[in-house]
Amino acid sequence: MMFSLKRVHAAIDGKKVKVRAGTTILEAARQAGIEIPTLCHIQDHGPTGVCRVCIVEVEGARTLVGSCHTPLAEGMVVRTNTPKVLSVRKAVVELMLTAHTGTCVNDPNADNCGLHNLASDYEVGAPRFNVITPRFYPIEDMNPYVRRDLSKCILCRRCITACREIAGKNVLTIGYRGFDSKVTAGYDEALTTDECRACGICIEYCPTGALSRPHEFTGIMTARPTKGLSRKDQTAARTGRALLLPGLKRELARSSHLSREAMLRVAGEVDLPLCDVFGVSSFYAYLPRRDKAVNRIRICKCVPCDLKGAPPVIGSLKRVLGIAPGETTPDGKFSLEVVSCIGACDQAPAMLINDDLFGHLSPEKIADILKTY
Repeated sequence: MMFSLKRVHAAIDGKKVKVRAGTTILEAARQAGIEIPTLCHIQDHGPTGVCRVCIVEVEGARTLVGSCHTPLAEGMVVRTNTPKVLSVRKAVVELMLTAHTGTCVNDPNADNCGLHNLASDYEVGAPRFNVITPRFYPIEDMNPYVRRDLSKCILCRRCITACREIAGKNVLTIGYRGFDSKVTAGYDEALTTDECRACGICIEYCPTGALSRPHEFTGIMTARPTKGLSRKDQTAARTGRALLLPGLKRELARSSHLSREAMLRVAGEVDLPLCDVFGVSSFYAYLPRRDKAVNRIRICKCVPCDLKGAPPVIGSLKRVLGIAPGETTPDGKFSLEVVSCIGACDQAPAMLINDDLFGHLSPEKIADILKTY
């Protein structure tokens, strides 16, 4: 790897700094002894930029920026603790707590929770926002090495980075999308000993206690960190991801849905782990993972459709079909799904029946449209 010899001069919180070109604001601040909080970043590894706790104010910038992925530029003036920065950080922590169903009050290990400590530092009280359906997952304790409580997960992705870049494995990834997003393994399966054996590196990097040692664990971890994926492996992974969607579409053309076996075939073809294949397929609404009815209805619930009147249309679909989202009519003719996006914002509210697009919907149109099927 080639490193630039060029140096940039800047100021962080009034302190002059001189660092190598390409150094991020977060790295430069730490070199200068200035602490910027973060929950998703792992030092010496690529940034993910998902937690937004490390935001800072850059003079002349239109918005606050994430310090973990923004390079320090010549003459840049950075402020890490202005009232605006502190206010937004506090709001970000509060939003994370809203979806974080872990019971910090009763948790004896709460002092080890990075989110709990940030909430304390920024004096964040009980969240003001209500979540209609909180994320709740049963605790996974069948693995003798790692105990998972995804209800405490804040989707920081540190476990994924640790697994791939430090342990040199590909066990974990992000599946689904929006509020349904979660860290998945394999075909959204529990961490079994076959998939995750004698390692536990991810536990050391989890900031909330979503990953921990089982209470009865008495063994010795034999696995040791590696140098992660080689450049050759990284290139192969990029190539595999480019071929992934075409491979999934080919499998879908053979059947009405993508089974575990189908995804395993694609994983073998593109040389990617099953978790990556599942993660991509679960993101896209048009890639079904279960055998559906003859006519598959997908109605969009994203903001444009919602503002243009999607809820009454969904109500009309439920009334005419006599089923709720996620169900299939008794005769097997129709299934109904409420999805995040179908790429038809200009025709909101919109729905797909199989591959047919219907836009500018109203409740009165639904019965006539369904009669054509």
